[in-house]
Amino acid sequence: MQLTYPQAPAGAVQQLRPALQAALQTQGFGINRAFARARASSLNLSQGFRGYALSLDDLANGAGLAQARAADWHYLVFAGGVSIADAQLSEVAGHLEFSALNHGALAASTISALNLAEQAPALQGQSCELRLLFVAALQVTALWLHGADSDVLIPIEPVPGNLAAQQLYSEAALLGVLVPAARQAKALFDADSSGTLGG
Repeated sequence: MQLTYPQAPAGAVQQLRPALQAALQTQGFGINRAFARARASSLNLSQGFRGYALSLDDLANGAGLAQARAADWHYLVFAGGVSIADAQLSEVAGHLEFSALNHGALAASTISALNLAEQAPALQGQSCELRLLFVAALQVTALWLHGADSDVLIPIEPVPGNLAAQQLYSEAALLGVLVPAARQAKALFDADSSGTLGG
């Protein structure tokens, strides 16, 4: 499998470096041990790739991947060859701004999903653009390998009970799980008149 990447905005890495250095200096709450032990000089970044989002309404109305909206740019942060964080940049009014540094499982889970994809016979010889798909309302994140003729998605942990982590799904198979769940969730929200559902 050959991974491809979209053309990242100019200056993206230059925006990230100060934010990573500041995070290493403060070592604030939630920073994992691997990140806290890293030195700024030892950090490496992956190429940039996009996150995409589908809302509850999108899915409940039967929207597919073609309707997913481009969101943040993502960069995996490595130290000593190990992924230790996911850094995110947002485009705001044509400018890049640092938006988040995720020290949780996202980076490691993304690498695990990529390793699975590398071994998948169905993807041998394929060229795929690396993406992430977020369905926040259903707490689903998936590695999205976008090909010219088809898409492969691999849910990454943590996943809801109706999906299997680290398993390859076609677009149709994934939507076959997510669309009914979205319609059920939307029906609950629409029926709630207390204003407290979910909170």
